[in-house]
Amino acid sequence: MATRTKKATAKTAAKYSKASLVKSAGFKPIERDILSLKLDDKVLYSLDEAKKIIRNTKGGI
Repeated sequence: MATRTKKATAKTAAKYSKASLVKSAGFKPIERDILSLKLDDKVLYSLDEAKKIIRNTKGGI
């Protein structure tokens, strides 16, 4: 009897540069300002990572 192994189907989230995220219409102006201050120019970020940074920076505002 052959055993089947499940392959982990890890979705790779798209990554964006700081410039792309700051120019994105998907964020409010204040959120783009936060990203402009918090993100590193040399690192790529997923949308979830960017949203988490915004949430953490706002601190429940």
